[in-house]
Amino acid sequence: FFDLLFSCLSAQYDTIPIQTTTMKITAIATGIAITLGFASAAPAIVWKNGSSTSSPSHISERINSRSLLSTSIGGDDSSALAAVVFLVGRDADGSEGLANLASSGKLPQVQNKYGVADSIHHHVDGVESSRSIARDARDNFDGKVVEVTLGEFNRKLASIAQTTLEEAPKASNKAEQKRRREISEADVLVVSVNPSDDASSIDSSIVAAIDSSSVKNVILSSIRSTEEVKHARKLAVMDRFTQTNTQRVASRRLEDQNNNNNNNNNGDDSSEGVYYVNMTPNMLSGILFFFMF
Repeated sequence: FFDLLFSCLSAQYDTIPIQTTTMKITAIATGIAITLGFASAAPAIVWKNGSSTSSPSHISERINSRSLLSTSIGGDDSSALAAVVFLVGRDADGSEGLANLASSGKLPQVQNKYGVADSIHHHVDGVESSRSIARDARDNFDGKVVEVTLGEFNRKLASIAQTTLEEAPKASNKAEQKRRREISEADVLVVSVNPSDDASSIDSSIVAAIDSSSVKNVILSSIRSTEEVKHARKLAVMDRFTQTNTQRVASRRLEDQNNNNNNNNNGDDSSEGVYYVNMTPNMLSGILFFFMF
């Protein structure tokens, strides 16, 4: 398995001059990480336009999607798009799509870009859907965030590159006009990638975003597999159940303590109005009867 993976990754460098050994090692290590996948988190690769890092930083610590987006999304006045997030969906069997694409060598151009990435996160929690990622992006960015398809992203990038003399084709209806206006005003695009689409188109679109001067940051990640999501939700339910039981036990102990305090108070109150005497009338009658008869 590893020999096959190594040959797939190394083949990308057989037809081009070898620049550094570090770049090959980085590509192989990243390919292995994406290929094997992770039991409870998704990988994410971040490219930053203008970054001067010689090699990507591999981050193995767990990070949630909100933290990843807060540190990766950012732009300036010279960038038409602050960030583009490519989110590869699940395969038909529910497995992770990005891992399958990488292991089969269907993203050769993207693999060549591993060496110039800014950072590679191996454990990103919370990558469950494009909607959740878009929500997290809106929470961490003041600009406009729009979910788009791969085709819509390609048209957006092409429209940015168009000169003022070129005119885009007119929309056929109001809904399409509204959609185009929404995408044209977007600062961050969350691109939903179907892994069953043409792999070469996926590969070229991601690389086009990385190479574009109009895109400040590019993030490539994958929606976690169905089994991983189920496992994470099961752990969350167990955690909530544990917390509920802990609170219930603490509440019961407090209630028992209050009951004990009330019983003690009631015991003290019950002694009020009780008097002790040397002899009761019945005892006196018994003594007199004894002496008289």
